[in-house]
Amino acid sequence: MLMNRAIIERILNYAELKEDDVVLEIGCGTGNLTKALLERCRVIGIEKDRKFIELLRKKFKEEIEAKKLILIHEDALKVEFPYFTKFVSNIPYEISSPLIFKLFNYDFELAVLMLQREFAERLICEDSRLGIISKAYCTAELLEIVGRNNFKPIPKVDSAIVRIRRSPKIEVKNKQLFELFVTFAFTMRRKKLEKIAKEFEKRFGYKIKLEKELANKRPEEIGALNFSRILDDLRTS
Repeated sequence: MLMNRAIIERILNYAELKEDDVVLEIGCGTGNLTKALLERCRVIGIEKDRKFIELLRKKFKEEIEAKKLILIHEDALKVEFPYFTKFVSNIPYEISSPLIFKLFNYDFELAVLMLQREFAERLICEDSRLGIISKAYCTAELLEIVGRNNFKPIPKVDSAIVRIRRSPKIEVKNKQLFELFVTFAFTMRRKKLEKIAKEFEKRFGYKIKLEKELANKRPEEIGALNFSRILDDLRTS
């Protein structure tokens, strides 16, 4: 649970909130961030834990009755998201990856997320499966590092605030094939791309043309733009 009110205020400012925004928050917990969001706009909160749902219903009884807050007692990974304009959450770290990939299926203005620092760094860089694939869906920036002492109980790792805008950093013609190849490549990350491409053709039947310079590199050395160019030239063998 994030305890530092100054950091919560910065999160709200990063989200560029307007009165007519509808914010989706996942994992409301005891409602510290929820309370701050409600001071600026409408909120839809999805919370899996029953004890937190009961606490939130008591704490925000008036806001719920006024329909300024809608609480949904569900698993965020299993429920369809209702309409929202922005996504602001201190995401439970164990669901960060599947939740962000799910988020890419929705149309929204921007998202401001508190993530585990290591995960946030992978998201914005281009040397991991997560970092490469995310560039086909969004532009992400790491805004600040948040020390573990700002949370209660104190976690074992530091966190980071990331802002995601729903504008792809690279253009990809076939996202399904792009994700398939990038995922496959990073399961063989110690091999060079030439070897990976041959294995990919055997497994899936797609022949990949590689420039000599790229053929001798490993997946973490390629970069999102080169991956997209490789897949644009992909053809069925």
